[in-house]
Amino acid sequence: NNFYISFILYLSIIVNFFYTSFPKTILTESLFFSLVNIGISLFILNEKKNNNFIYCIILGLIFSIKSIGFVIVFCFILLNFLRKDELNYLKCFSIIIIFIAIENFIFYKKNEIRKNVLGEVILGKTFFLSGKPSFKIEDYPDNYKPLLQKSKQYFSEIQNNLSNIKNFPARVELQSDFEVVAQFQFYDDLSLDQKKVYIDMSNKKLTVLYYLLKNNFVDYFNLSLNHFFGQWVAGFKQEYIEKNNLPKFNELLLSSGGINTKNNSILKIGRNLLILLFIFFQIIFLISLIKFLLKKKTDSFYFTLLCQIYLLVVSFVNISTIRYLMPVYPIIILSCLIFLNELVKKKNVFSARY
Repeated sequence: NNFYISFILYLSIIVNFFYTSFPKTILTESLFFSLVNIGISLFILNEKKNNNFIYCIILGLIFSIKSIGFVIVFCFILLNFLRKDELNYLKCFSIIIIFIAIENFIFYKKNEIRKNVLGEVILGKTFFLSGKPSFKIEDYPDNYKPLLQKSKQYFSEIQNNLSNIKNFPARVELQSDFEVVAQFQFYDDLSLDQKKVYIDMSNKKLTVLYYLLKNNFVDYFNLSLNHFFGQWVAGFKQEYIEKNNLPKFNELLLSSGGINTKNNSILKIGRNLLILLFIFFQIIFLISLIKFLLKKKTDSFYFTLLCQIYLLVVSFVNISTIRYLMPVYPIIILSCLIFLNELVKKKNVFSARY
């Protein structure tokens, strides 16, 4: 049974051309994908104590190589705890911290500062949501108001246009792209005084986030849920763009990394299969979660939980793109196969401690 699962998993990976394309790019994704795959393999084999040391090293590398790696590491350790593995958590955390220290030492030996895009992400969400009627500028600090008035004027037409798109997958894709416009292209449209306010807001990004959550939490929550679905969506927006005019189209082109699906039936089939996979995965997660709560634990629960936590965190702290789905794509396929096998055979595929 495990042979068939392994074969179908392998086949599902090699036919996903987007997943296998990353070795050809100058990104850390290829190495990150490999480490996550090794990590999930060692998690499956973690009953053997001699695997624990290597397992902790892999977690340390995952944590160090990408900023989102800490979420993956948290998920792995949480699953070890839920499965009641014989893992020395103190030793594991120590190894992870050592790898973080080594990575920071090497980085700062050649660089003075480490920059992230958290400021752009928070401000991008704020500016993008400011175009909605529910966003009240008077609820925000006075020194932010001139820039928020500019952003409301800039994104109001965009929000109105998005709200009229009936094709939900296309709307979600475009919503994510316009949020990228808010993160980067919007800055180029500012005056010198407005750019000073922007820099001040970026330096106080956590304060901006506090006001956003305080005043427009529902808008932020709905946007994040759309991103959660949007992680599974690709190739719908192009058909809408071909038939409709969009505001800030030139800026949108700069922010969009879309795929040209014109007259490509294979990609059209693939995008629809991805939506079906999303629906099926949510169903098996809910079933596995109910079984877990009823103490009828299944192996599929651990894999689905890891993917859901990762995707939810990414959706709430960033935008949606199929690129962010790819690190857990093999785990998603694996969890579906394990669930189906458990359903048919009515037994766990991999042994676990309960």
